[in-house]
Amino acid sequence: EVNLENENVLATQLPENEWLRLAREKMQAGELRLALRALFLATLAHLGEKRLIAVNRSKSNGDYVREVGWRSRDRQELSTSFSDQVKTFDRVWYGWHEVDVAMVDRFEQQHEQILTHAS
Repeated sequence: EVNLENENVLATQLPENEWLRLAREKMQAGELRLALRALFLATLAHLGEKRLIAVNRSKSNGDYVREVGWRSRDRQELSTSFSDQVKTFDRVWYGWHEVDVAMVDRFEQQHEQILTHAS
């Protein structure tokens, strides 16, 4: 079991579908902040699988935003959706903003948009 609270967790530790399963488990348990993190790691795992980012422990989320922008120049929707998702994640994870079910639902919709645009 991956400890979502550990800052050293990498998106490459699990495939996207396992991150999504973990997110659902955390949502059902009412652990919305951890559910959001699992969803974000699912997004990173997917972008890594599509070679739109190279997942690396030393990279920041800003590095990933720039990398997606660079590698998807012809897909502005992908870059915008991912940038929006990163802003939400950073506010919640690093800013300790409150998370509610509606926010997790929107975040999951952003994940779906990213999947659509990354294909």
